[in-house]
Amino acid sequence: MFRKLRVRWVLVVGLFVLLTNSPVSADPADSNIQEGLSQYQEGLFPEAAENFSQARSSRPDDPRLNYNLGSSYYKQEKFQEALQDYTHAALENSDPQIKKNSLYNSGNTLFKMGKLQEAEAVYKKVLTLDPSDMDAKFNLEFVREQLKKKEEQKQESDKKDSSDSEKDEPSEKDSSNKKEDQESEKEEPQPGEKQQQENNQSKSAQAKELSQEEAEQLLGSLSEDLKKISRMQAKKTKAAQSYKGNNW
Repeated sequence: MFRKLRVRWVLVVGLFVLLTNSPVSADPADSNIQEGLSQYQEGLFPEAAENFSQARSSRPDDPRLNYNLGSSYYKQEKFQEALQDYTHAALENSDPQIKKNSLYNSGNTLFKMGKLQEAEAVYKKVLTLDPSDMDAKFNLEFVREQLKKKEEQKQESDKKDSSDSEKDEPSEKDSSNKKEDQESEKEEPQPGEKQQQENNQSKSAQAKELSQEEAEQLLGSLSEDLKKISRMQAKKTKAAQSYKGNNW
């Protein structure tokens, strides 16, 4: 499990002395800080951020207000604003503890934003300031595991996409060759098929010629037969006319 935000609330130095010596002339920023702390503890994070922001308007050079304001934004999941304030607190504060905590919280904020590589760099920076910081070590290893998983998932996804592409989509060259082969098979018969077609055409022509010749021969034969039949009928008629016998 990822280790959470560090909260370090800081009261302005000399606050109680100021309130004790001159309560009437107390700085309004001190009141905003006190009220902001109470609201944060009650979970009223927008109200706490408003009070810390007003206090910072009066004391723009106090990096501790940046730190507290950043924590209020973090709780509202306004990570961009939180990161900006944590960064200012880390850069402007000479207190090593506040600087380290600001960097640590910046790493948590970057993680929430999904910027794992940037978070890794920040946790490494925290460990350069304090090698014994166990929270920073834990979160650094956690982020590295997430980066490793992310890279493995990316490689697996790229491998799958490449495999699907090779399986489902033939190359342009193969597709073109296949189309040409189909057209060749359709339009141009093989040598054996072409010769067979020519032979069939020749036989068909011969068959047509023979049929005409046979028809003429058949007509000639029928004509001769008709002539013979006519002569035979003529002879019978003549014989019947010349017969003088009894008429039975």
